[in-house]
Amino acid sequence: MTTKNDEAWNKVFEDLNLLELIDSEGYILISATTLKECSGREPRLMAKQDTLESRPEIFRRNHLVILPTKNGEYIIFRDSHHRSYYVFDPDAGMIPVETHTSAPHIDTIETINLSSITSEFQAIDYANIVSVLKTYTNEPDLFLTIRGRSRSGSFTIALPDQDIPIQIEGVQIEVDSGYEGSNGIYIIEAKVGKRQDFHIRQLYFPWKEWSSKSEKPVIPIFFTYSNGLFYLSTFRFGDQYGDIEIVDQKCYSVDEDPVLSISYHHLATTIPVDTVEPDIVPFPQANDLDKIIDLIISFSDELGTKDAITDYFEFDERQADYYANAAIYLDFLDRGESRGHFILTPLGQELQRCRTRRCRNALLLSQLFKRPTYRHSIGLLKNSQFNVDSIAIDEIAGLIQRFDPRYNEVTRHRRASTVKSWLKWIKANINFE
Repeated sequence: MTTKNDEAWNKVFEDLNLLELIDSEGYILISATTLKECSGREPRLMAKQDTLESRPEIFRRNHLVILPTKNGEYIIFRDSHHRSYYVFDPDAGMIPVETHTSAPHIDTIETINLSSITSEFQAIDYANIVSVLKTYTNEPDLFLTIRGRSRSGSFTIALPDQDIPIQIEGVQIEVDSGYEGSNGIYIIEAKVGKRQDFHIRQLYFPWKEWSSKSEKPVIPIFFTYSNGLFYLSTFRFGDQYGDIEIVDQKCYSVDEDPVLSISYHHLATTIPVDTVEPDIVPFPQANDLDKIIDLIISFSDELGTKDAITDYFEFDERQADYYANAAIYLDFLDRGESRGHFILTPLGQELQRCRTRRCRNALLLSQLFKRPTYRHSIGLLKNSQFNVDSIAIDEIAGLIQRFDPRYNEVTRHRRASTVKSWLKWIKANINFE
């Protein structure tokens, strides 16, 4: 699937012979003016590559990275080991959840609550109001002192795996929120919806900038809000750009048991199961169930297109299709009148009205029990004493073949991996009584 960014960058690389220049020099510098003149596309859109998957195909194929070096100028270089991106452990979303009790005054606040969070700022502000940030940082007093865009000062970085110093000066940096406490300054990069990886520039540049201005330690934190849970990861940067490690990681649920207790027998006897899988969309291949819920909670007319979903979750258009189709499969979304446009179903509206994580998860689980492959797969999970690893891919692929015979063997096994991902979510989030 070729995107607008793919087309723009393909033209730039071909017209300017960039790959040969990068091979020869190790990197190239290119101006925003040149990008605009050559491609006809806005440079800021071309340079926004905040995740590995959001990079244009020519960047992915050649292990390339783009960074701003000054206002209106970029550097493109090869980063074969992806050190410019931090890739989270696949099981990071399964870290133990701690229940955080908020102060009584939270009930008096009408303008923000857990069910109304649809943006990064709302998520951070709520975490601050209910003292999640104070608990995580162990700071009894935190003050919001930094937020928004600014221009950096001057500093030097060495390109990953290359002994080439690069001067950074006057580039735009953005801090979602920065808090000051007695023991440090906490720079936060926030997202709605979990991320598999992120461009370390988003934390490194603000960390570098504020470290030069403050006598207190500057502590970079990656913050994610997803389906009622707050994930916080503290990082430590090394001497070289690309040296990064997690030093602390926590997940919090606020005023709610994160695990839904529900009767398996009741679901199995009261929810009718379909005889075949729906044929209006492909069998799901979107691995993160929480992200499907995040999509529905945040859904509005502005998020009703594939392009908007791509931008919101910072992944490529193919993944936007996967998640929108999975939401259709679960009957939370439907296709609109125009191509690539989606609308909320009555069931999606019901999920949006849920005020608790348990309500949302119960509604999602009910939908899974209606789909024959998932009904039988959940049965396999229960019979295995919830040992997901003991369930064979071949067994799940056989269920897909039985209830959705559209796919060949290779595709069935690929879709079966999504089923196992959803079963892992069920194991972590549902307690069958």
